[in-house]
Amino acid sequence: MATSHQPAHVDLSRRAVLKGVASGLVLAPGLLAACAPPAPTSSPPTSGAGASGTPAAANVLPTYVPLQNGPKPDYPSAGQQYEDGWDNYPTNPIKAWTKAPPGEGGAVTALSNGFNPPSTPFDQNPAWQEVNRQLNANVQFNVIQPVDYATKLATVMAGQDLPDVMLFPGGLNVNIGGGGGGTANLPTFLQTKCADLTPYLAGDAIKDYPYLAAIPTFAWKNSGSAFNGHLYMIPLERYVAGQALFKNVEIYDAEIGKDYVPKNADDLKRVFQQLNRPQEDRYATASFQLQAFFITFYSAMFGAPNNWRLESSGKLTKNYETPEFKEAINYVRDLYVAGLFHPNSLNYGDINAARLNFVGGRFVLYPEGFGQPWQDFWRRGLKNSPPYNFIPLPPFPAHDGGKPQHFLGPGFIAANAFKQASPDRIKELLRIMDFLAAPFGTQEDLLLQYGLPDIHYTLDSTGKLSLNDRSNVDANYVNWKYLVQHPQVMYVPDIPGYAKAEYDAEHVLIPAGVNDPAFGLYAPTNGSKGVVIQRTMIDGITDIIAGRRPVSDYDQLVRDWQDNGGEQIRNELHAALGQQ
Repeated sequence: MATSHQPAHVDLSRRAVLKGVASGLVLAPGLLAACAPPAPTSSPPTSGAGASGTPAAANVLPTYVPLQNGPKPDYPSAGQQYEDGWDNYPTNPIKAWTKAPPGEGGAVTALSNGFNPPSTPFDQNPAWQEVNRQLNANVQFNVIQPVDYATKLATVMAGQDLPDVMLFPGGLNVNIGGGGGGTANLPTFLQTKCADLTPYLAGDAIKDYPYLAAIPTFAWKNSGSAFNGHLYMIPLERYVAGQALFKNVEIYDAEIGKDYVPKNADDLKRVFQQLNRPQEDRYATASFQLQAFFITFYSAMFGAPNNWRLESSGKLTKNYETPEFKEAINYVRDLYVAGLFHPNSLNYGDINAARLNFVGGRFVLYPEGFGQPWQDFWRRGLKNSPPYNFIPLPPFPAHDGGKPQHFLGPGFIAANAFKQASPDRIKELLRIMDFLAAPFGTQEDLLLQYGLPDIHYTLDSTGKLSLNDRSNVDANYVNWKYLVQHPQVMYVPDIPGYAKAEYDAEHVLIPAGVNDPAFGLYAPTNGSKGVVIQRTMIDGITDIIAGRRPVSDYDQLVRDWQDNGGEQIRNELHAALGQQ
């Protein structure tokens, strides 16, 4: 039967096969209540104590309970790393939350990163007002732009007046993005100033919050939400597929061939040369600042590690330290010398500046992100005349006979923690988060993602969802999905064919996927020095590829990285691995 904080019909689905997705239609509320999972335990498991006498981190991870009996997907998931996909929105969305509103009528404050453009202010925003009404809570965001977020977060952490909910980019894992990043001193802050969520979410306890229980295990683990035998954060789960080489379909298919995949690195250079037309201000590819010409992407072709590689001896090897990575540097340097990178590659200030020209057809092949980034530049491309769409090429090795590699992401982008509060307040906040994680295909999901019917969207009997100009700014741009969200799905209402394209891409990229073994591990030195030594490496590699430094400087760059913190980071990661 349903538990005290559990909607009566909790088992809606978005996963399939290995994730236990259902294959039927949404059941009537009464039948759903009868199929609800058994009552959860009231406390986390206590077996498997770690060295400190507290439960090992793996034993405090929430039990994964895939939601069932939801709308049947057009493209079923093939496992926990994959998503269900829909061409159209499920018709007749049902109400997911049928019990009393989760909130107690008071204020909830959230510090959050400005991943999106600004939303319509609350007092002019009917969608935000309706969410707050259904929550029975006055949720207000303090949204800080990404460039200033680390500074603001550090100031907040140092003070006494904490918001109820705080977002930590990269979670506990300061290894996201190949080193550096994350939040310095986060473990101490979590243990001294944040709510311990272990009694509420660890193990089967999470079944009190069934929509949170549907978040895949990899997101909890890779975000470091469980630390030192306790659970402190709730992850923002995202796709595990990572960066891929996207083609401008309009240009590539006409000039290279619709189904042509380069055979190896030399063949890719030939393709680049065929696409390169500087006299027409069109180039083969590009990069932007602080990417070192996408060296991490190209290193995958050459068989380098995804950040770290765990050797059979148990030792971690950094990607910089491998001959494969060095070979990739020489290769990309050769591409640059050949004039195949757009000349603004050293001047594009950020990803959006470069993406604008990719969408505009100024370069043809470009490493970009899976999921939300792909949606963004495909959507923009549809506004061109003629319209462009973008599809990733399958991975291929640098050398004949090699193994194709695709670097997987960690499956999350950030995690949220609560400030310390009474048990009743923590339960209230968890109920609110559970509401915000309402499954795809429900009335709550429509409200949170798209706004109000007839004001922001229309949904017809075939599942065609039509959005107006207010939908993004009133609904999607409010930071609800950066508090928590249902697991990702493959569905975009305004990009025809997107779900099928993403489904096909996942089934090529994920089988070639390589994980970073340091996902979810904490190395204090990486928090204190990682940003600096990572930036030094990226600047040095950029200079070598651009011809401003000789290739012979590279070995010294690696030694400096090791001496200035890299070796200590490795030792700390070894210790963290030993505690798993």
